[in-house]
Order: sequence, then C-alpha cells, then structure tokens
Amino acid sequence: MMSSQKLEALGSIAMIEHIIRKFRELIDTDCSIPPELRGSLHATLDVHLLDAKKRVLLRVH
Repeated sequence: MMSSQKLEALGSIAMIEHIIRKFRELIDTDCSIPPELRGSLHATLDVHLLDAKKRVLLRVH
C-alpha cells in the first residue's frame, strides 16, 4: 500500500498536469496566438511542468 504522502504527491501531479493540459488547449484554440509563438509557449509549459513535478516529488522525500 502507498503512503498518504505518496498518494497526495500523485494527486498533486495529476492536478498540475490537468492545469497544464488546459493551458495547452487554450494556446491551441486561441486564434489570436500566432503559430510560431505556440511552439514557444508549449516549450515553456514543458519546463514549468517538469519543475513543478520535481518540487512535488522533493517534498515527499
């Protein structure tokens, strides 16, 4: 069985991924965002997603 800390971390990561996914949908569906900027925005989200996951996992250990 997983500890409550690990379950909480997994829940936090799932929530972070959900939020990032919503931002991606917004970027992809907003016609006012030029296509060349979309790639940069997605790359920025990738960096923030990885950083957020690391912070959550570091809290568990």
